[in-house]
Amino acid sequence: MDKTTKKCIVWAVVCFFVAAGIQMLWPLFITSGGDSSWDPNLFSGVLQPLLSLLQGAAMSIGGALVGAAVVIHWLTSRASVTKGASSHLS
Repeated sequence: MDKTTKKCIVWAVVCFFVAAGIQMLWPLFITSGGDSSWDPNLFSGVLQPLLSLLQGAAMSIGGALVGAAVVIHWLTSRASVTKGASSHLS
């Protein structure tokens, strides 16, 4: 596998773990305030939309990186086949 393909896959996995971490840890954070029900405040009112944007961006970037890795792998394997075929012809 090409070095660039591996980097794309690694960063895609990192993006997916960040998004999953936000999905799992944010509810734990907002409900850990004790026995009383959670009351929204300014901190959570600002943080919730930012975390939602970060989660959506991480999932989108991760998906794009997986797609890029597939295309890069296909192109490099195709280029190596073409290069190998031209060396056999000469």
